[in-house]
Amino acid sequence: MRTLPCSWRRAAACFLLAAFGAASVEAAEPAPSVQQQIDQLQQTLQAQKAQLEAQQKLLEQQAALIEQLRQQTQATETTVAQAKLKEQDSARVSITNGRPTITSADGRQSASLRAVVQLDMASYHDGTEGPLTSDFRRGSVGGNGNREVNSAKDLSDGVYFRRARMGFEGSVARDFDYRLMLELGGAGTEGPTRINDAWIGYNGFAPFRLQLGAFSPAANMEDSTSVEDLLFLERATPSELSRTLAGADGRIGLGIRGAGARWMSSLTLTSRTVNDAEVFDSQLAVIGRFGYLVATSDSYNLHLGASGTKVLQPADQGSSASGARYAIRFRDRPEIRVDSTRLIDTGSLDADSAYSAGVELGMNWKNWFLQAENFWYGLGRRQPTTLPDPSFGGYYVQASWVLTGESHRYNMANGSFQGPRVRVPFTSNGGLGAWELAVRYSHTDLDFREGLGGTAATPDSVRGGVQNIWTLGINWYVNANFRLMLDYMLIDVKRLNPAGPGNLQPFGPPPGTPPLGVQIGQDLDVIALRSQYAF
Repeated sequence: MRTLPCSWRRAAACFLLAAFGAASVEAAEPAPSVQQQIDQLQQTLQAQKAQLEAQQKLLEQQAALIEQLRQQTQATETTVAQAKLKEQDSARVSITNGRPTITSADGRQSASLRAVVQLDMASYHDGTEGPLTSDFRRGSVGGNGNREVNSAKDLSDGVYFRRARMGFEGSVARDFDYRLMLELGGAGTEGPTRINDAWIGYNGFAPFRLQLGAFSPAANMEDSTSVEDLLFLERATPSELSRTLAGADGRIGLGIRGAGARWMSSLTLTSRTVNDAEVFDSQLAVIGRFGYLVATSDSYNLHLGASGTKVLQPADQGSSASGARYAIRFRDRPEIRVDSTRLIDTGSLDADSAYSAGVELGMNWKNWFLQAENFWYGLGRRQPTTLPDPSFGGYYVQASWVLTGESHRYNMANGSFQGPRVRVPFTSNGGLGAWELAVRYSHTDLDFREGLGGTAATPDSVRGGVQNIWTLGINWYVNANFRLMLDYMLIDVKRLNPAGPGNLQPFGPPPGTPPLGVQIGQDLDVIALRSQYAF
């Protein structure tokens, strides 16, 4: 057997002695007791419990904070909701160009105060008045209790309120609108307060709109121009004859209007006006108009259109009527209303129907403006008769130049032009307002088979007269609300005495009715001034 060297034996013995010594030392250290282990576990549990309690407090604090934030959020939402509700219940009040307007917060309802006040004064230069036996000038046939027998010889100078209107207009529930305007002034003669407009409209069928009540239907272009924007004190007689046949202020009717980017149209079924005297059956008529914007740019607009009125059933005056039972009558004052005398008049004609038709042109270029209309009128005599149906005609042309550079504005919804918007209003600190020069010529022919002077009227003739008027005007637009107008008119009326078989005394017994076939027209000139305030 091989033996390890001594040195190896000595090292192994040393290793065994060292291992044994270490084990002996370790065995000598006392092991922890069971109680110590329990105490250690309890300490660990208490530390964990303290940690859990701290976490629980933190969770409670976070829950309280969340509840506080929730309450704050709820309070904020409640405040916002209350604010919105308050805002919905509140209304906004504004004044634009002098017009007070109240509008609901959601914009679905509004009410605006409207007013138009026009004070007119005129001086008539019609020569020296003579006696009825030699001064044959006459007015309307049997008019105003025969006042016009004498008034045509001496037209009265004076001052009166041509219009004094006030009322409200606005919208309801977005799709409905309304207007109520009362007339407090005169329209030829001053009288009691009366309804000028009282209607409601529905806009839910865009681009069309329904209108029901008392209003002025669109009978022609001049008729569609607002009274605040008229170029002269009054509309031209040819336009006025067209509008009064079945339209004019306060006409009760049902209408539909439409307008697009380049067109407008209207169709209205009309009856009596609110100011008409009571009759047995009211008039029934249809009025229509169409306009088209042929060309347009920033500096010009060109409008063409047509209009028409058909009286389907004239008003029935009853079987006891002294004159025509179903009367149609064309007559007008000479484009001024301070004196109520009519110088052209067909008298009442017994008719089954009547009509008016017109064509229109309107244009502006920068500060220049031109408008013209031509009309045809007529009626169908009541049957049975062998007399022919009479027809008449008229036209006007008017133009203006705004010296201060403003332009007449085109309104597509109405197919008409509005007055210029003043750039620099007149004030004590400077500013001229807007100044305009205007001219108009109108021709109206209400004669039909009038015959020769010096002869009696034949049964088929209508001697309504021929009227020609030149008007020169100066308009001063002081600001958006106030305006002054000065008109000078040259009036020429040619009219034969309408007396003849069946109507020998149209102006009453002699000398009221002059000799057969004499000239009862006249030439005169008028200076008229209007001050206007409107908002």
